[in-house]
Amino acid sequence: MSKIGVIGGSGVLAVELFAGLNQREIVTEYGLVTVAENARLVFLQRHGTPPLPPHKLKHRANIAALKECGVKYVLAVNSTGSLKADLPPGSLLLPDDYFNPWAIKTFFDDRLEFVTPGLSAAVRAAVISAAAALKIKLLTTGTYIQTTGPRFETQAEIRVISAWGEVVGMTMANEATLARELDLEYASICLVDNYANGVCEQTVDIAEVEKAQKKNSQILAELLPAVISQLSEQA
Repeated sequence: MSKIGVIGGSGVLAVELFAGLNQREIVTEYGLVTVAENARLVFLQRHGTPPLPPHKLKHRANIAALKECGVKYVLAVNSTGSLKADLPPGSLLLPDDYFNPWAIKTFFDDRLEFVTPGLSAAVRAAVISAAAALKIKLLTTGTYIQTTGPRFETQAEIRVISAWGEVVGMTMANEATLARELDLEYASICLVDNYANGVCEQTVDIAEVEKAQKKNSQILAELLPAVISQLSEQA
């Protein structure tokens, strides 16, 4: 039976669902990756330990490690900034597309091969179904814009990209593209933790970001087990 992979941060690992997982080091040609797993689940902390900044993440090693572990479905959790005044912090968004035409990560550096990027319909359907059953408010369409990081975007940058999508982050598009190249079914639950720079009058406040993250982590503790249960029936 195929395993289900979850990519997130330390706050995701704190969800009771992941209690008692065994740590293991996976050696890939792109680097060493530590995962926590059992017979059904594989959890991967994308930033590693000690945590790397977004522009230094070992995306190829992370996705290759999930493939090595026998993962088929990948559910990611990503912290994002809202590009819309009517999409407040604390919201949950399930993107159906993403925009990342720069600094694209690929496994195909040395051979001519083309893959059409996209997000998994199967994983998205499981998230939508689980959220509906739990009566959790979830926006089911929207575009994720990826920037390079590690700094937040300038107000001018936000004015431009706000016409292109709903949320902005620094990691998801790389994961989604690489997962598609290895035939993994990938989708992401985007936690809206702040307004992007300039969307509202206040500047990005890390304390407010952490407050929204805490609220969203409580929702995840309920939502993630339900999604994984549905995916387990398909794996």
